[in-house]
Amino acid sequence: MDFPEDIHALILKRLPVKSLLRFRCVCKSWLYLITSPRFIQQHLDFSNRCLRSRRARIILSRYCATLLSIGPEEPSAPPPPPNFNNNNITGFEEAVELDFGLVQNLPYYVKGHCDGLLCLVINDGGDGAIVIWNPSIGESKRLPLPHNFRSTREVFGIGYDSSIGDYKVVRAPSSYCRMKCPGYHPRVQVLTLKSNSWRTIPEQDTPPYFIEHFFQATNVNGGLYWLVAHHVDVFRCEILRFDLAMEKFKVVPPPPPEESGKTNISWLGPLEASLCVIHTQRLSHVDVWATKDDETWTKLITIPRIPGPEASVRYFDYVPLCFTKSGSVLISVKGEGFVTYHPRENKVRKLAVHGVENWFQETACAETLVSPRNGDEPAAARQHQRGSAQMTSRSLWQQLLNYFSCSSGGSKHP
Repeated sequence: MDFPEDIHALILKRLPVKSLLRFRCVCKSWLYLITSPRFIQQHLDFSNRCLRSRRARIILSRYCATLLSIGPEEPSAPPPPPNFNNNNITGFEEAVELDFGLVQNLPYYVKGHCDGLLCLVINDGGDGAIVIWNPSIGESKRLPLPHNFRSTREVFGIGYDSSIGDYKVVRAPSSYCRMKCPGYHPRVQVLTLKSNSWRTIPEQDTPPYFIEHFFQATNVNGGLYWLVAHHVDVFRCEILRFDLAMEKFKVVPPPPPEESGKTNISWLGPLEASLCVIHTQRLSHVDVWATKDDETWTKLITIPRIPGPEASVRYFDYVPLCFTKSGSVLISVKGEGFVTYHPRENKVRKLAVHGVENWFQETACAETLVSPRNGDEPAAARQHQRGSAQMTSRSLWQQLLNYFSCSSGGSKHP
């Protein structure tokens, strides 16, 4: 007995990307199903609805070296090596090198990410390169260069515009280029992956702000966000938003000031499908605030001082990355590495990462099937692929049973 394709999709969309990539080899019909835009969107939507259970990987960027990946709560992580001895470490992760040769021995930055797609700018010694890459499926797309492109010193972001059903890459004014590049004229340009061409938004819509090139764009709530210095008071930070549908900039009001009356935002990023910031003046803990509408702020979590020789916290050294399945928040702390903090248990757990000593950038990237080249394949070709796919006589359950019984170690989550 065979099940309808919709039943296949209902079951398969709950599986991790790694398993689905293997299941493409089961039969032609599954190959078509798993690579179809409809299923890819269903898998993404299901993952987004189950934020705490979806799998994410932490991408570590290294100067002139390949990217690495670690996964919080990865059950297959090996134990610490025998010669590893540190009583302060209560967790361990193995850094895995990612197969992406374009960055080998070259300077690069991850400028932003959205739905598992990373936007990288690479200094290749020539004109440079802008690449959209999904490390989960190993697919990438090299974008055309905009006019007067200045390589890794530029500011970019990537986000999904639901009004047109496509991803947009946005080029924004760069603080470095303003100071170091004679004749630099700030302009905002937008590229959609399906069109693969740049267009410039009207001059009057260019904001009076310049963004540090090493800041990643935060994609959430239908917009791209950056932390910027006030255009008059450079010691005051503001939140700059670019609406992906309207293609307009605005400044987002910060969380309410503390009792001292001061507002000090040291970090901006996405957590729990919300725009989050660290906004605090205290030395004993840091407060993470969240908003879904750019107006109403709520305190999401308070992170205590990380145990160690220091008697206080430096709030600008904390970078929350993501929540784990257990409800802990994974945090990168400058000078300490990675820690997890569980708010209910009020426990801090330090993580050692084996296989890497230094990195300069962390990116919490969701594991998805989204292809950066999805719009490149003609619809007729996909229709022909579907027509040539033949359903096998074995049932879905029998195929799953056979697959898992042949998997090494008998794991049900390969």
